[in-house]
Amino acid sequence: MPEATDWDGLASHYGRIVRVFDRSYPAVRQRLARDLSGAGRVLEIAAGTGQFTFDLAAVAQEVVATDYAREMVERIRARASDRGVQNVIARQMSAYELDYDDLAFDGVFCANGLHVMERPGKALTEMRRVLTGDGVLVVPTFLHGAGRFERVLSRTLSTLSSFVAHTRFSLGALVSLVEGAGFDVTSAEALPGLFPIGYVAARRAS
Repeated sequence: MPEATDWDGLASHYGRIVRVFDRSYPAVRQRLARDLSGAGRVLEIAAGTGQFTFDLAAVAQEVVATDYAREMVERIRARASDRGVQNVIARQMSAYELDYDDLAFDGVFCANGLHVMERPGKALTEMRRVLTGDGVLVVPTFLHGAGRFERVLSRTLSTLSSFVAHTRFSLGALVSLVEGAGFDVTSAEALPGLFPIGYVAARRAS
């Protein structure tokens, strides 16, 4: 999944960067525990350095945490080892080409990844492919297009930093993208923050 952003180069200070925008993270954690509690296998996409990986591990039997950047994956492995967490597997992988069979996971989780992907629709198609028929998709996503302030801030950050929002989602646009990839949305809400987070949960459409 080659993108313009140098994610390997950002790995060492990624955690500090995202703290600027993490006001809604506690609310995301509460909701993912609700929506994925008791899940067997959960695939995490664009896991970064593990901002939500260990919250997933607390409610699922197994978490496969993936990221395109090797350095991000190595940091998750180190954190899992340091914490003695046995049910987290970390793998380097493109969201566009998931190295798993169809219907392999009971849950798929991708936090704050869709807006920085050049082809988020393709990634969602892959997420649907590997999700079981009654599995749950959870895609909390920064809403860089929620309003005028967010759009201006997003354009400024894209100019001054390595973070580039390829899609400036509103909540409605995010829901439409998920539905267009073959899902029925079961939950959609905007959680407040410097950039609001659109928390969307869905299941495969029949």
